[in-house]
Amino acid sequence: MNKHQCKDYEEVSKTATDWLIQKIKKNPVSKIGIATGNSPLEMYRNIAKTGSQYTTALSLIQLDEWVGLSEQQHSCKSFIEKEVRIPWGISAENTHYFSPSLTLTSKIQAENAVASMQKKLDEKGPLDILILGMGKNGHLGFIEPSEKWPPNACYVSELAASTQNHTMILSEQTPPTIGVTLGLKSILEAKEILFIVTGTGKTAAYTQWLTKEITPALPASILWKHPKVTLVTDL
Repeated sequence: MNKHQCKDYEEVSKTATDWLIQKIKKNPVSKIGIATGNSPLEMYRNIAKTGSQYTTALSLIQLDEWVGLSEQQHSCKSFIEKEVRIPWGISAENTHYFSPSLTLTSKIQAENAVASMQKKLDEKGPLDILILGMGKNGHLGFIEPSEKWPPNACYVSELAASTQNHTMILSEQTPPTIGVTLGLKSILEAKEILFIVTGTGKTAAYTQWLTKEITPALPASILWKHPKVTLVTDL
């Protein structure tokens, strides 16, 4: 575990930006797993401003997605399009979503989407870099706390109550109760992980994570099994 302790969100974002640009320069055709939300947001915007000349040949793989949104603008796909793919100059052909052409509205669609994504991942091989944040309850992507570990492959996840209250979907009248997510296999097989931990309400989960106890009750704890994690945090 390579840890960068930062004083605030601005320093977290700059440190993460510098780290990611350095990696992209070394491998301009990297396959990168993309998290959404506020934790990596400023890093994405920094790279769009200062490093987009290095990003055009990258491939992007979506980490997770809501199922059952009423507004497409709240989707993780819309976030990635707006904040990453278009500003970074990456082609649509090199961007891989759970559902490329439509919003996932049913569990049947979601099951088909995870099967399709897992097939793509198996064909393309491990991610070069996976960008992750940590939820207030310790989730990774939509891998939620549980009594047992979820499937290794991409799967349809039952969302925790705290996840259903995420800022991305606050204006949804009926919050999604399920989502699709990369599984443990994709996380543990990624060559490198950039783990960004910042934001209000995460201190308790982070404190528990620091104990190094690996438990499905705190999905982020699985990262202690990965040999090459870079942690950037202001907590």
